[in-house]
Amino acid sequence: MVYILLFTFFVLLSFLTQVKLPKEFNALVFILINIVLIAFVGLRGDIDPDYSNYLNIFTDTEYGYSNNRDIEFGYYIFNRLVLYMGWSFQVVIFTMAVLSIVGKTYFFARYSPNFGLSILIYFCTLFFLFDFIAIRQAVALSAFMISLPFIYQRRIWPFLAIMLLASQIHVSSVLLIPGYFLFHRNFSKFTLLGIIAVCAVLNIMKVVVPLVEYGLSLLPIPGGSAEKVAIYLAENEYAFVSVKQILLGCLFVLLKFKIKEKDELLNILVNLFVFGILFGTLFNGLPQLAYRMKWYFFWTESVLVVYLVNYISAQNLRLTYLLYALLIFIYGYSLFTFLNDVASRGAYIFPYQFFF
Repeated sequence: MVYILLFTFFVLLSFLTQVKLPKEFNALVFILINIVLIAFVGLRGDIDPDYSNYLNIFTDTEYGYSNNRDIEFGYYIFNRLVLYMGWSFQVVIFTMAVLSIVGKTYFFARYSPNFGLSILIYFCTLFFLFDFIAIRQAVALSAFMISLPFIYQRRIWPFLAIMLLASQIHVSSVLLIPGYFLFHRNFSKFTLLGIIAVCAVLNIMKVVVPLVEYGLSLLPIPGGSAEKVAIYLAENEYAFVSVKQILLGCLFVLLKFKIKEKDELLNILVNLFVFGILFGTLFNGLPQLAYRMKWYFFWTESVLVVYLVNYISAQNLRLTYLLYALLIFIYGYSLFTFLNDVASRGAYIFPYQFFF
């Protein structure tokens, strides 16, 4: 029931925030959203697949860093501090919820044409996958979102500082640092659509790109990391970019070149989505990496869809709400399909339980 209530809450919110509201009211809505989401995530009990893994990391922290070699040092220190203070594991869960959620809601409130709709889309696509399950990467994603303005402002040191701090929670953040030199570029329509077209063909034909194997032949990696990669490479499942993502990529590129006003952030968001298609395709030889990393790029859907709706509706309120209704049906179906899938893997998700 709580999942339906939350979904309904964000649906109503998306309609409400489409209307121009006083700044004070927007601030109250922003605070309410954060309270609801942080409480929902931070006070949950053992109802997700990774909860017990994070609990094991926390308890193993007592025996030193050597027992947690696969965990980033910053995350280890954080767990160690909580343990030293005599606090419970739930403090870790709650703090991670604050760090992952506030950054995202701030970004949507600051940069989305309708932050309520952006939050609804994010809630239906990535929220449970990351903020509810893969919580370390959720924090890293939040840090990346906050760092985006520094890319188009060409301020490398704040961007670098944020990403290096994020890498102490989830090391995958390091792979995003080279993007500082790429994501802001004004690629031509031909280039972006060409990338999508080539990737579409490779995905439709299920061509495995041997980029990872080639890279490992040139730059072998040591120890436990090599063992992890070997396990990932042994997977037979094909990591594909979905038809939905291919089609959205095309629409977002066309949208970018239809909007006449220069929008540096929109340019970066579209580039990110296209690079997500490219990354997911080039690294399909390593499904776990491709799957985890591509969401650093595809979260942009939460903002770009709002831009797309506004462009199509051309400020026609009736058409806008009609498109909202269509999106609510599509994303709602996607959300509850995902939740039922997770619930089918064990005693997860349903019913929702507080930690106490």
